[in-house]
Amino acid sequence: MAGGANMKKFLPVLFIIVLISACVSGEEENQTVDTISLEDLIEENDYVLTHDPQNLTALQFRALIYYNEEKYPEAINASEQCLKVDPSCSFAWHIIGSSWGYLNQPDKAVEAFQNVVTLNPDDPVQYNVQGVALSRTGKLTEAIQAFQKATNLNSGYAAAWNNMGVTYFNMKDYDKAQSAFDRAIALKPDEPEFYANKGYSYLQKGDYNGALGVAKTARNMDLTCVPAWFVSGEAQYHNRNWKEAFYSLDGGFNALAKNDLWYYQGSKNTRITQDMQPMDSYYVAIASNVRFTGIWERTTVINYKIKRYQDTIDLYDQILAITPDYGEGWKKKGDTAIKIKRIESAQDAYKRALEFLPNDPEVLSSYGYTTGLLGDYLEAMKYINKALELEPGYARGHLYKGLVFSFYGQREDALAALSKGLETGGEKSELYDALADVQFKNGDTIGGVISTVRSLIGL
Repeated sequence: MAGGANMKKFLPVLFIIVLISACVSGEEENQTVDTISLEDLIEENDYVLTHDPQNLTALQFRALIYYNEEKYPEAINASEQCLKVDPSCSFAWHIIGSSWGYLNQPDKAVEAFQNVVTLNPDDPVQYNVQGVALSRTGKLTEAIQAFQKATNLNSGYAAAWNNMGVTYFNMKDYDKAQSAFDRAIALKPDEPEFYANKGYSYLQKGDYNGALGVAKTARNMDLTCVPAWFVSGEAQYHNRNWKEAFYSLDGGFNALAKNDLWYYQGSKNTRITQDMQPMDSYYVAIASNVRFTGIWERTTVINYKIKRYQDTIDLYDQILAITPDYGEGWKKKGDTAIKIKRIESAQDAYKRALEFLPNDPEVLSSYGYTTGLLGDYLEAMKYINKALELEPGYARGHLYKGLVFSFYGQREDALAALSKGLETGGEKSELYDALADVQFKNGDTIGGVISTVRSLIGL
């Protein structure tokens, strides 16, 4: 969800220092203005500190420079020097809190922002900052209280209402989340991410058409609003509009690639350049941001459902290159490879899946099936039988057992295995299709025709 989670955004618009020197040559209108570069300004600031190490303004400037250069430990140290000079320096505590946020130390950030609030008890901005910091530590009730203080002090504070909504969402109170988002939208109706956040609440409540509506509003405002595309894709997924879901998620990937900045898990920033391929930027993001896992899972499922099997495999290849210990990913890659009859590739994928899912009946039977098709009957039966020992009612296990028997010409055994599978009540269409094949091979034309019909109607 989009929320005011970027710690750097918490800092108010900071000052730009311009030194002006006037060269007077007799008449006032002949004054000239010279500007000093940032590098020169830093040098001048260092000079001041050399001669006056307790100069608070210079110390604050040094802390700010370190912060903007993302040298967060140095920014903290410089801010602490400010506090030695003036323990009530709110600016220093703000830098410290924001820096700890970037260093993925939310508890320390909370402590720092508490000092900011204490020093500025009537400033709604500080309560908003405190609320975000608290939410990052999982102190959601306390975060809500901070946002409420912010909105009590300034009822028109749209960002605080939005952040309150995000927090209620994380508390699974979707009605209150929506109410807060509505307040934010009423105050700032041109902010697309507020609509996207409301869309997430709609999704959780099962109102997929409502989610689509607000997502469309957000996209109309800004085609690069990534959350809006993902909300739309999720809603279309639940509505089983596979192609529309795919295009929405693809739109999100394109939007992600066009954004100059995206954040990683732990508030770690990375640059995503505009010349990157959309999917490339997506993989970069998911590499360290677990919140994307649901999205790319949706994408692979959708690709599979609309029979884009090679695209599904390509996607898993990218994902597994980043997360090689993802057993479910290896399994699903194998399932997809079978669809396009890449048996060796499927076997390799299932073999990797077994490293992480050694007692998964689906993986065991699938590995056995592909192994059998590649010529190792005994190894195939070992794995399939192990799968059925673990789960006797696993229909696909019986299906694969029957198919392997049939592949090796053991038709009676195949018939028995397939009949056993039908007793489980699962995979009826595929079981009847396999049964028909064996029956025709055995010369049982009537039985084959009946099984074929049953395969077609799933009975």
